[in-house]
Amino acid sequence: MQDAQQLAAWPVLLPRRALLAELALVLLLAGLALGVLRWQAHEQDFSVDESRWIATSRYFWITFLERDLFGQAWEPNYLVLTHPPVARYVIGFGLWLQGWTPDTLNGRYDTDRSRDFNRRQGNIPSRELLDDARRVVFVFALGASLLLYPIGRLLAGPAGGAAAVLFALANPLLPAIWTRTLAESVLAFLTLLAFWLATLVARHEGRARVAFWWAVGLGVSLGLGAATKLTGVLGGLGLALFALGQYALRWRATRRWPGLGFWPDAALVTVLTFFLVNPLLYPDPLSRTVMLFEHRRDEMQQQAIGTPRLAVPDDLTVRAALMHRRTFVDFGTLHRWLGLPLDAGLTVLGAGVALAASWRAARRTATLGPPALLLCWAASTYIISTVALGFDSSHYVALPLLWSVLFEGLAAAAGLTAGWSWLRQRRVRRVPPDRRSVGA
Repeated sequence: MQDAQQLAAWPVLLPRRALLAELALVLLLAGLALGVLRWQAHEQDFSVDESRWIATSRYFWITFLERDLFGQAWEPNYLVLTHPPVARYVIGFGLWLQGWTPDTLNGRYDTDRSRDFNRRQGNIPSRELLDDARRVVFVFALGASLLLYPIGRLLAGPAGGAAAVLFALANPLLPAIWTRTLAESVLAFLTLLAFWLATLVARHEGRARVAFWWAVGLGVSLGLGAATKLTGVLGGLGLALFALGQYALRWRATRRWPGLGFWPDAALVTVLTFFLVNPLLYPDPLSRTVMLFEHRRDEMQQQAIGTPRLAVPDDLTVRAALMHRRTFVDFGTLHRWLGLPLDAGLTVLGAGVALAASWRAARRTATLGPPALLLCWAASTYIISTVALGFDSSHYVALPLLWSVLFEGLAAAAGLTAGWSWLRQRRVRRVPPDRRSVGA
């Protein structure tokens, strides 16, 4: 607990020179992220899915400007069932701020027809519209990139934060998919924000008023994430696993019920947020939520039927092998730059570092810290994404890959710390004893 309190007060405790050095590091990382993401946003080609997200961003106008919450647009149909609406709200809001209206947006791309047909029908956005739409998601891409720093720092110090940001920016998939007009950057930002807020809830459990408001923020972030894409639910499952571990550990240490803490508050806010932002659910929240998940499953099956070469057999070993190859080879950061299959090993090493840190915290303080939360969150995301991988699309790899770069950053920071410690020890051993005393 003392370590956590010191970490929470790091801007006060750090010497001024170290604080300025870290501020310079953060500014450097922010500038690098800005440059990499801007280059990706401007240089990569238009993708078909961007047409669809721009077209359906009209739901922002329907919901917030026309205030139509119970009309025909929200009756069960493909558009409202294929994905929850938060990313559409975000894109529509950003376009509205830039002066666009529903009449000036493109139509929804028809993948059953040719590109020329879609161009004639106005289903391909102009370059101006595409750039403005990408400008909206760029904000969340930058936010997600920069959120990796405080999270990595919490896990492994400034080196961990910097390494996580660098691994993400150098990744062949994340900067590209985050800067397209899709839901991925919004989901990544909300997921990382929820993770960071969860660490604050755990850190401040002894301060009821503070912890309660962090729990509210956590619930809003998780609810909005799940209402962006249904895979946002995976973070909630990882958080539930972490909370159960906390309860079990405290029971074992004290042999008495420790109380529920603020995790149920976060869960309640998550559920309420998920329901409130999606008018589709208003008439019958439970059955229509089930309908959302069933439609997602059915659509993945239809994708596999429509594109057999990308279909993934219902065989766990095949799906596990594909997820491994996509995450650590095809989209591995080190594999891209060095041509060596090092990403899986580095991720496992980072997970080992997190596991060791969790074990030490559990034995010393009878609590689970941020490393254990990372393990629970990443494990639930990776395992369930693997089991559900019925269609080979990069969209289904983005979240597991996000946690992979964090583990790689953690492993790299641990290696740098160990190497620096070793060099310092060698330097001390080379100094004669009489000079050491003089230096002291």
